[in-house]
Amino acid sequence: MESVRIGEVEVIALNDMTPPLRDPEDFFPDIPVSEWGPLKDENLIDGKIQLYYACFALRTQGKIIMVDTGIGPGPHHHRGGYRGDLLHQMQLKGLDPEDVELVVHTHLHHDHIGWNVSGDGHTGFRATFPNARYLVPRNDWNYFTQPAILEENQAVKDCVLPLEGLGVMELVDSSVVINSQLSTTPTPGHTPGHVNVLIESEGQKGAIIGDMIHLKIEVDNPNWCPGADVDKPTSRESRKSMLSRFAAENYIVAACHFWPEDHFGRVVIEGDRFRWQSL
Repeated sequence: MESVRIGEVEVIALNDMTPPLRDPEDFFPDIPVSEWGPLKDENLIDGKIQLYYACFALRTQGKIIMVDTGIGPGPHHHRGGYRGDLLHQMQLKGLDPEDVELVVHTHLHHDHIGWNVSGDGHTGFRATFPNARYLVPRNDWNYFTQPAILEENQAVKDCVLPLEGLGVMELVDSSVVINSQLSTTPTPGHTPGHVNVLIESEGQKGAIIGDMIHLKIEVDNPNWCPGADVDKPTSRESRKSMLSRFAAENYIVAACHFWPEDHFGRVVIEGDRFRWQSL
């Protein structure tokens, strides 16, 4: 499933890159594979984790809004030299970067900000979406621009800092009303300023969850934290709270790192556990 409608809002999945497989212990350093149990087969390929680096385009009230921008053109030497394909994927879906009016960031990790700008420090940066404003979570900006943190985050230097000089960046708090159908809500933990994008239209509800959850098994096990979570106790609280909300209010959820057939789904309760139910 490449898109869904939530009321009047169309949500379109755009897979920028399929990275190399990863060892489970590398991704969840505190969780031995023996604890995956019967869920291993539906979450691993040949015993390895396969993520997808997708982002989402929204058609809402006659506008195109991007939620995150993938990992970027590359080649990405830390991901096997693979390249991003977002602009081509947009073209296949009939989406023009010039028609994007707003980019909303769930957070500022490298695989969510990569196509913010084009060019480089030598040839000059330009906004990949030239007619868009870019909403950047203030708490993430404050965290990632600390000198010691920034020194270790080349992607923030290359893909976020130039937005300020281009005059297209807007720092925003964690709870923002974007329009009458879209808003953000704080889900800190993975990063300090991480947000989910919420959709409400014609009585239906949806959410784009960024990196609040990376794999379906985290729905079943919300206490599991990937190594990249900055604040693991807070991350657990965010996951549990939002999963409860999704299940209680019948949200359609868009998950950028899930396998393509699972990008869209609902959270249901089976016994004493949450479960992911793909659309």
